[in-house]
Amino acid sequence: MPLNEPDIYPYSVTDFSSKDALIIAPHPDDESLGCGGSIIKHIKAKSRVKVVFLTNGDKGDFLGKFGKEYVDTRRRSALKAMGALGVEDYEFWGYGDRELNSLFRELSERLQQTINNFNPAVIYAPSPYEAHPDHRTAFRLTWEVKDKFEISCVFYEVLMAVYPNVLVDITDEMKRKIDAIECYHTEVYYNDYIEKITGLNRFRTATLPKDVKYAEAFVLMYKNTNIAGSPALQYFASAIDRQ
Repeated sequence: MPLNEPDIYPYSVTDFSSKDALIIAPHPDDESLGCGGSIIKHIKAKSRVKVVFLTNGDKGDFLGKFGKEYVDTRRRSALKAMGALGVEDYEFWGYGDRELNSLFRELSERLQQTINNFNPAVIYAPSPYEAHPDHRTAFRLTWEVKDKFEISCVFYEVLMAVYPNVLVDITDEMKRKIDAIECYHTEVYYNDYIEKITGLNRFRTATLPKDVKYAEAFVLMYKNTNIAGSPALQYFASAIDRQ
């Protein structure tokens, strides 16, 4: 039987905001770029939110424009972004940029302990479509723990678009999301993230009602998810196989 449009791509929005959320950010800025609007929705709903920054992003100053204080500057930017998003619970794990894969076992144990302590209902992490090695490692860390906990995994897009099975309306949250991104002035110097992420989030409303102006796109997976009948999840599985 031929698939209908909603079987191929979401034509309605989903709302996770009532659930306690753990956000995995490979670098300071990924949380705001990939799921900043959704984070704000969780905060508005008075759900618990915790952000974990895996690396200090020390290799992000490609041209040496920001000097020896770059790591501290990026950390201060993250603190400002947490204020813009309304997040009060966060951790800086401080690993080196592009070094996560070599520390996978240590990170896996630490992540599992964090999940045990925080007990989230949903965990956000980068998708397997991402090109950056730290993003891919963050995905693999989350994927490994998926079946060990009763938890929904929501995989977000940063620099590489996902084939989503979930869209979240962030129309009312978009201004604050932009405010959070603007906090990362060193990263915005190198890449016009505001224009690009605004365009991406606007594009994600193509199948949604006119009153939805901005949306974030995700791939939702949970324990023992059946991918049969979902082109998005089948494509997602193929991306995992390429890791």
